[in-house]
Amino acid sequence: MADHAEPAIVAALTKLAPMVPGFAGAVVSLAFIKHATPWQRVVAVAVGLTFAIVIGPALSAGVDAFLWPGDMPAQVDSAIKFLTGLCALGAVPPFMDFLKRTAGDPLSVIRPRTGGEG
Repeated sequence: MADHAEPAIVAALTKLAPMVPGFAGAVVSLAFIKHATPWQRVVAVAVGLTFAIVIGPALSAGVDAFLWPGDMPAQVDSAIKFLTGLCALGAVPPFMDFLKRTAGDPLSVIRPRTGGEG
């Protein structure tokens, strides 16, 4: 029975392996956030990991297609994803401000904005 579980675990780890560099970059970015609450740290890691998963492959493909002669090594791909997760730190403060603004009135996001008060 244990023999059948190993391939499933290996398959799951194989799918998670490309996310590790982005996760590491997001965790390293926590060193630069001062006075953050635990919730803000969780959001920072989630944003960094999301950036690394969504934007990292596109950046890697662009570097491979236009800047890298020949096949790009896996280490360079991992470095790009790490740096993407790390640089997502710049997106965290605006994202947190957005969450604070919309926390009291979530429908304000979809309401049309007018010039006057009212």
